Amino acid sequence: MFERGVSATVPPVRSLEEAFPRFRARDPSTVRVLGDVRERAHAFAQQHVRPLALDIDQRAAADPRYVDWDLVKAGCEHGLLSLAIPSAAGGQGGLVQEMCVTLEELCAACPGVGNIFGAHGLGMLPLLVTGVTHWDGLLHDIAVAERQGRPVLMACAVTEPDAGTDVEEVDLMRRGKITSRAVLVAGGWRLNGTKRFISNGSLADWVTVCMPSDPKRPAETWTCFLVDAHSEGFSVGRVEHKMGQRACPAAELIFDDVFVPDERVVGRPGDGMPSTLLVLAASRPAVAAIATGIARGAYDRVLGWLEQEPTLIGRQQVQLALARMEEEIHLARQGYLDAATEVDATISPALHHPLVRAMRMVPSSTRRRPLVRRWITSPWARQTTVAVLRHTVTDRAVTRSLALSSLAKAHAADVAVSVTGLALELVGLDAGEIRAELEKLWRDAKLTQIYEGTNQLNRLTVYRGLSRQETMVALPPSRLRLVGGRQ
Repeated sequence: MFERGVSATVPPVRSLEEAFPRFRARDPSTVRVLGDVRERAHAFAQQHVRPLALDIDQRAAADPRYVDWDLVKAGCEHGLLSLAIPSAAGGQGGLVQEMCVTLEELCAACPGVGNIFGAHGLGMLPLLVTGVTHWDGLLHDIAVAERQGRPVLMACAVTEPDAGTDVEEVDLMRRGKITSRAVLVAGGWRLNGTKRFISNGSLADWVTVCMPSDPKRPAETWTCFLVDAHSEGFSVGRVEHKMGQRACPAAELIFDDVFVPDERVVGRPGDGMPSTLLVLAASRPAVAAIATGIARGAYDRVLGWLEQEPTLIGRQQVQLALARMEEEIHLARQGYLDAATEVDATISPALHHPLVRAMRMVPSSTRRRPLVRRWITSPWARQTTVAVLRHTVTDRAVTRSLALSSLAKAHAADVAVSVTGLALELVGLDAGEIRAELEKLWRDAKLTQIYEGTNQLNRLTVYRGLSRQETMVALPPSRLRLVGGRQ
């Protein structure tokens, strides 16, 4: 096993204003909050994650089911599991910007460990975009468990054995080989099928899973469900032997007549595809941040190593290579922040709608009463949530946000692969543990070009949403009508 230590220094983290020059003109209180989130993540990454990264990678290579649970529990102490949970549900109320700067810091140390927390956030996203229904259920429970030092993890299951990128684009979905199915039964649904390559799949206590009720019409009947991993009929199959990001296992999930009660339908039946697009708009900037973190981690390690090799850094060829790495990382970082800012601005009107603000003012203890919970999870409440979203957000706004997120993801993923490769060229074959760290980051980088949709699909989304200025049907249809709004 590798020794649990670091052999070269790491340059000090830059201030938020240095990393994101645009923040010089932002409200100081906003900058302070985001800076605190970033510094907390950086401290956790350097204290807990980087010293263990190579050892965890090697252990997981030998046993794909290996997980460093002590490290996950340490993440609880730093609030990494509740960052995106609304404050009204006991969380920190962070939006996409906070998640992104956190993931860059974690993934500069170890992308696999960062992806444990990123995949957890992805699992929560469907619950977050469907309003208050789950505030006082699972989201509240996750926040409470975190304060007790007990991690409750989530995963999101969409990919199938014969349908990967297909399930992230409406036209492709109609032609995809989707074999899973949800059948309506008394009191709920029965789920059957297999999901594959699910990050956190073997770790999660809860899984948000999408399936069609009619496989011949998947785009029109795609529905999201919240599944307890201890449910009868649910099991974990193969856990993949991975090339990179090994600290976060990717598993096959098997659903054999799994019962899901009506109250655990996420949103409304059939609304899953528009909700998926909204989730992707929020999750792809996070992948861009993961990729940017990988590139920055490689760059930081090279700089630390060069401090011990002063003759090399005096060479103009090395200086040009470092400048190129700096350039690509900087632009990738601005890209993911542009996308995250756009997502936050797109959903912000819905978060500040009077109905949502009123729900925040109701004490959690009141919202958790059985009678109130029945109302919050009722079909009428779900209809109202969609009406609020339609009242405050447009299909065009979500389409543009998704396109910018796709742009950031595809660009940053390519930057991660490019910068890690260039870093390996700079240090050569005899750089000791730094070489091993860089080789790991290079392996880790490749996955960012694949998950959350391949880069090719992401660029087709950029073409449609920005080049062609098309508008997707990106929001569920409203069956209620509110006064005013943006429709």
